[in-house]
Amino acid sequence: MKKDKTYYMSLDYPVQIERVEEGICAFIPMLRGCKAFGETSEIALRELEAVKEGFFDVFLQMGKSIPEPVIHIDIPYRVFKELKEREVLEPFVVY
Repeated sequence: MKKDKTYYMSLDYPVQIERVEEGICAFIPMLRGCKAFGETSEIALRELEAVKEGFFDVFLQMGKSIPEPVIHIDIPYRVFKELKEREVLEPFVVY
């Protein structure tokens, strides 16, 4: 799959929303500096989509690497070792 702007825009990056002096700030922690503000969370999230698109344009144009979302799952080792898919997942485990 070609990793162009369409590819990166299709990924589900975790978003955080915080109340700040200016109103509401929506940002993507994995994409440093990718944040937007608005009077409401809906406005901030809508603005964030435009900022994210510009972020990808700039990074792709500059040839910079773009981090992709990852999932962190905390499960007890005793549960993990019983999984049938353990061998497939083993390379991704952080102890």
